[in-house]
Amino acid sequence: MDNKKISSTEDTTANASPVQDFWKNLAALLKVKTIITLVIIAVLAVLSINRSIEPDKFLTIATMVVAFYFGTQSEKKP
Repeated sequence: MDNKKISSTEDTTANASPVQDFWKNLAALLKVKTIITLVIIAVLAVLSINRSIEPDKFLTIATMVVAFYFGTQSEKKP
């Protein structure tokens, strides 16, 4: 007998429809970190439009938030 490791993970993405891909991507977006990032950016944009904060401060804060978000996304291991 061969002691080969049988892989049960088949490539199911080839059979997935675009609608299924859409729902999987949408579910991945609805994570706490993503929601918090989007809310912070939206609030900062509204404050900047209403001139409650200066646009240069908005740019600085928004850049930090987005950089942190994408920096933590790249740390994920496959």
